Amino acid sequence: MSKEKDLIRRERVLNGNLVQAIISICAPIFLYNLFNSFYSVIDAVVVARIDPTSVSAVAMLSQIQHLLSSLGSGVAAGGGIIVARIFGAGDMEKARFNSNQVISLSTVIVILLLAICLPLALPIMRLSGVPDELIAIGTGYFIVQILSLAFMFYNSVFMAMQKAKGNTKIMFWLNILAMVIKLGLSLLFIWVLDKKDIMWVAIATMVGQATMFVILLLMMLERDNLLALNFSEFKLDFSVCKKIAAISFPIFLGKFIFSFGKVSINSMCKAYGPLVVGALGVSNNVNGLATNPINSFEEGTSTIISQNLGAGNEKRALKTFRYSFFMATGLGIIGYILIRFILQDEIIGLYNQNELAEGAAEFLQLIKSIHKYDSLSILALAVNSAVLGVLYGYGKTKMTMILNISRVFVFRIPILWYLQTFHKEIGAEAAGLSMGISNICIAIASLACLGIFLWRIRSKKAEE
Repeated sequence: MSKEKDLIRRERVLNGNLVQAIISICAPIFLYNLFNSFYSVIDAVVVARIDPTSVSAVAMLSQIQHLLSSLGSGVAAGGGIIVARIFGAGDMEKARFNSNQVISLSTVIVILLLAICLPLALPIMRLSGVPDELIAIGTGYFIVQILSLAFMFYNSVFMAMQKAKGNTKIMFWLNILAMVIKLGLSLLFIWVLDKKDIMWVAIATMVGQATMFVILLLMMLERDNLLALNFSEFKLDFSVCKKIAAISFPIFLGKFIFSFGKVSINSMCKAYGPLVVGALGVSNNVNGLATNPINSFEEGTSTIISQNLGAGNEKRALKTFRYSFFMATGLGIIGYILIRFILQDEIIGLYNQNELAEGAAEFLQLIKSIHKYDSLSILALAVNSAVLGVLYGYGKTKMTMILNISRVFVFRIPILWYLQTFHKEIGAEAAGLSMGISNICIAIASLACLGIFLWRIRSKKAEE
């Protein structure tokens, strides 16, 4: 039955109504990202019950965790692009073999990642510029997060293989399950048992990710799965791994350097005090209620484009981008209006869970002042998401790498440095201002890259 459903989804992607195909693949990812954003907000609210400093610790250490997990997301995205293209071409045996190669490569990386990061957890935090007061309350949290990376890595890869077949509904339901488990345990530990250690929040995350890993592993072992895990093929084929690395490495490097840049931003924001790091993280979470769901177009359309390119239907692939661009931009406009002008006070007010905690009122005001400018990112990131979707689908990962790196090191850090150096009177609002301006700049840059890319396609066709 699983094979029949996979083939039906393939037929819809390649030959069915294109708008329905985009919605059927992107909608589950959209809903998952929306719920995940709500969860991120609620999770921060739970941590805020301890004290505002704990929010800053989670915000800063989570950026380091994102930096490390970029390797997993890079391998998953690159491997998913390759498998989706082969799946679209109809060579199921080759698609399964490549899927097993992605998982084999992931296993090697997970072992190396744990072997390096666990013993060096404290030096990694210090090198990332985490203040001593945040290290003191966040070491246990960070170590558990590293352990969770193994499950997150595999889950990203397993999900990418499902997405390569167009099966995004399973992504939605399993991630919802993981979120419910994590949120339930977080509430139990912090609210019911009154644990005053953020390590328990990390433990809740690990349990949720481990549950999802077990379910996904069982799915990958099913014989009826077109991309079933086959241990006889569980070995590294150099030629295949080379192709996976060629697409995955630029994705990883772009995400890694982008995450490293965000760690650097947090370090620069320490100049305004430790609460600013947490306020910036909260502002990002509030924006995420709009931007994260819209990222579904980046993830979903890349699959549709990859499958159609594999089937030799480039015209349909480019049409997919046009539709997704208008959808993403429209949702970006709606998201900005809702988050900035209608729901801002209500959402930010949720973080006032411990009015008696030191700095609580100041923390709330910091969030509002930073988010005023940070919210400019919403529409810009919607445009960027649609552009990245077509670039990923075509395997132009070097171009996406350049965009991700530029977003932080060409725009965000220089802008923040300029504001801190020559406009000190702006104060902590410079953190939000640098976010908003840099994201607008990268949206313009991504459109410029897209224009160059489309011009090259037309020139190539003209020569042929």
